[in-house]
Amino acid sequence: MSILEQLDKEYRKLMHWMVKNPVEALEARRDFQERVIKKRCIHGEEPFNLTLMPLFLKEKSHGLLRDTTEQADRLIDKVVKLYFKDPYVHDYFPYWNIPKEWIDADPLYPKPTVINRHDILYDGKKLKFIEFNTDNPGGIGWTDLYEELFREHPLYMKLIKEYEVNKERAIVKGLMDAILECYHAMNFSEPPRVALVNFRGLAGNYPESEIVRDFFTEHGIEATITDARDFELKEGRLFAGSIKYPIIMRALRAEFYMRYPRDLRDFIKGVTGGAACVINSFRALIGSHKTIHSFLSNPLNSHYFSDNEVKFIKKYIPWTRRLDETVTLSVEGDEVILRSYMLANREKLVIKPSSGAGGYNVMVGKSTPELKWKETVEEYQGDPSWIVQEYMAIPEIKVPVIKKNKIVIESKFFNLSPYCIGGKYVGVLGRVSAKDVINISAGGGIIPVFPLRGNGE
Repeated sequence: MSILEQLDKEYRKLMHWMVKNPVEALEARRDFQERVIKKRCIHGEEPFNLTLMPLFLKEKSHGLLRDTTEQADRLIDKVVKLYFKDPYVHDYFPYWNIPKEWIDADPLYPKPTVINRHDILYDGKKLKFIEFNTDNPGGIGWTDLYEELFREHPLYMKLIKEYEVNKERAIVKGLMDAILECYHAMNFSEPPRVALVNFRGLAGNYPESEIVRDFFTEHGIEATITDARDFELKEGRLFAGSIKYPIIMRALRAEFYMRYPRDLRDFIKGVTGGAACVINSFRALIGSHKTIHSFLSNPLNSHYFSDNEVKFIKKYIPWTRRLDETVTLSVEGDEVILRSYMLANREKLVIKPSSGAGGYNVMVGKSTPELKWKETVEEYQGDPSWIVQEYMAIPEIKVPVIKKNKIVIESKFFNLSPYCIGGKYVGVLGRVSAKDVINISAGGGIIPVFPLRGNGE
């Protein structure tokens, strides 16, 4: 019996036990949730929705995920660099919801994007990168800890220990290494000191910042959570009180730093003027702009890429167009009028805002009434701040879920979000949802992902 067959047998056995023993399973679940809260793997005051079972990836699948993630990261950086060198590429990204001078500010270290998380649809055969997140991707602090909690819990300990490839705290360790690499590239003289920059009273991702802070501190790097409004610019450096912070890690998406223009005057001047090593810099937002998918997938831009890069793009990047691209090549390769093509192919397409996040305002044609789809197309046609993308079939997975104090098996949509930090794959966040737009902030859940030991064939 192969290792994959053995795993499948043990996996089904544990799910069957949960269904047959709901009282014991729910008690184990409550114990698990208590451990989650103690570890601060929460958003605001509540733990995230979490599946009752983990997911295992075969060695071949995990290798594909790792290799494609790192290649996609290199493509993102290439486009970001082109943005500042090539007028055509610069003008291809015409819309920003933050001041453009923030984007233009040079971070003063070589890599334009440091912390990346990609959203992937992968069914075991076909893999597509549907979005990139290079602004302030969440989950860096707690994804490792969720895996650790599964690994240590009596309900899962035997299963995971027997079949997984152990990779303790790889994501947050990769974050620390990448930040220090960027910092040393700037040749600052003082020891590294990190400010994880948030706002007081904004509780959403505060626990995650605490997890990152504690990891840094445990490894000899001084780190504190600091309110952006507390910074002053003195002699070309950023201070909060009497403490100088040569490293700034943004703990919020860029748009949050527009809330208090007067109070943040020194902070913004400092982070855009080279007063500190800023991770991620505002320049990195170019990679999160969904226009990048249009730039990559449009054959008109193929001359910017090598033959191998073009092959990669065709295989792994879905067809995407800005809504102002009036005449273009369709998914099928025919020249079409984009508006007419969108109206005639609703069930094959998805509409998204170029700078959106959290799954907001994403419209999936298959689940959108025809009239609503037509109204949206008419409203946003010609608008470069919206994109249309080919619909990719969303993989499904059967997982045990709690319903009325019972355990039942249901199919859920799922996707994978691998982290690439400092150019290296460091781990992956799994997410599940009953909805076809999968997002944790919109009610989705987390499924811990473990590489399967052995070839899994």
